[in-house]
Amino acid sequence: MDVLKRMQTLALFQGVPAEKLKALAERALYRTYKAGEMFIGETDPAHAFYVIITGQVKLYKSSPEGREQTLNLLGPGDPFGMCTAFAIDSFPANAMALEESGILLIPGPVMEAIAMKEPRLLVNIIQILSDRLRESMSLIESLSLKEIPQRLASFLIHALTREGGQGMNQLELTVTQRELAKILGATPEALSRGIRKMSNAGVLAVDGRSIRILDRKALGELAEGD
Repeated sequence: MDVLKRMQTLALFQGVPAEKLKALAERALYRTYKAGEMFIGETDPAHAFYVIITGQVKLYKSSPEGREQTLNLLGPGDPFGMCTAFAIDSFPANAMALEESGILLIPGPVMEAIAMKEPRLLVNIIQILSDRLRESMSLIESLSLKEIPQRLASFLIHALTREGGQGMNQLELTVTQRELAKILGATPEALSRGIRKMSNAGVLAVDGRSIRILDRKALGELAEGD
């Protein structure tokens, strides 16, 4: 794989001068991971910056009892590990490939040295961190204040808007319902009951991983808690 050419297509590196981008590419490592492989563990020593090139990765936390809470689902072009690249020594979550994935790894000191000289890279990183913070705040609100159907409605509206804008009413899930339950902080059984309740109410129709919104207004009202 031509690492430099691939980096030039990523939003993270847009506006970064060619010579700085080349310096990053020369020090970057490209690794592949199998589906289900956890390649970073919570509290593992990590001082690197990661960018997903292919596949899908989930970041999650685990309790001593084995319960999981998915924090982020990341796909091609998404970076992670930004806090460990610049500040802390251990990774704050687990990272697992949900499908065969190719990951670009840039050593933290290399990323920091370039970022100190290139404001455009720092601006891009700040923008990504701001978006992640907003998503995290939305997740916290959903988990703490909403019931399962409301959480699912909020997730679907966010996903539909991200994929195709306000007029989109069809969504193909990239994860299983079991993984979706972990994102929503629910058991698979509770999620199934929530989906069945919304289907019976004529809000949506589910066929495998395909979800079709039948009543967008009702979905919005449900997400708002009405």
